[in-house]
Amino acid sequence: MDIKGKSAIVTGSAGGIGRATAVMLAQRGAAEISLVDVKADALAETARLVEAEGARAAMHALDLADVPAVETWFRAYGNVDILHNNAGVVSGLPQFPDVDAARIRRIIDVNITSLVAATQVAVQKMKSRGGGVIINTVSTVALGTGFYDAMYATTKAAVMMFTRCCAPLKDEYNVRVVGMLPGLVDTPILDTTGAGGKSEWMKTVLANNEACVPEDIAGGVAMLIEDDSLAGGDWVAVRRLQGQVEYQWGHANTP
Repeated sequence: MDIKGKSAIVTGSAGGIGRATAVMLAQRGAAEISLVDVKADALAETARLVEAEGARAAMHALDLADVPAVETWFRAYGNVDILHNNAGVVSGLPQFPDVDAARIRRIIDVNITSLVAATQVAVQKMKSRGGGVIINTVSTVALGTGFYDAMYATTKAAVMMFTRCCAPLKDEYNVRVVGMLPGLVDTPILDTTGAGGKSEWMKTVLANNEACVPEDIAGGVAMLIEDDSLAGGDWVAVRRLQGQVEYQWGHANTP
């Protein structure tokens, strides 16, 4: 899909990958971008950056843990060409099994339930527009055998499976649902893994792995949007190794 002139929604766009994606879309000529995040104050800076690139920015404060509110919002504003389901949260401390039930429910609702609800409404609206592209932010942890944050890894594995299961929508609705799998990325979410900052386990991960910057991931999102030859359910993992961005491509019908 040619991004120029298109309308888009980016969730989790108050910073990090979401902000970088919103700016990328504006740089590639998107006409209007709806910025969605629970952090209303930080959305203003993203809007400023988007508008500096020539696109219109609309800010929407929305808690994606409130699934009925998500459904209502998308019915009202979800008539777009591009949707980046990017918002996500980690467990923080304490970890499973000591984390309380309310926190577990919030992680599930933000990372997977609201994503499914948003996709359902967006697909229906995109069908009436002639098609569209939906990008789901997964994680490279979905390709592994486990992760310290059990609930984060579990929800991201669910997003991966959901993305694969949406593969037929390309033929049925002309909507490509694809996956973006960031490796380690230096974003504010890392500071929520501990009590008031980075957890010890995250510090160890950072010490032993090279981190991407959010713009690396936004570049991968651009490739997913612009390449209409990609099948529904396709995905790309983005990592950094020795200063170079590396891409690993995968398909809905392969492990």
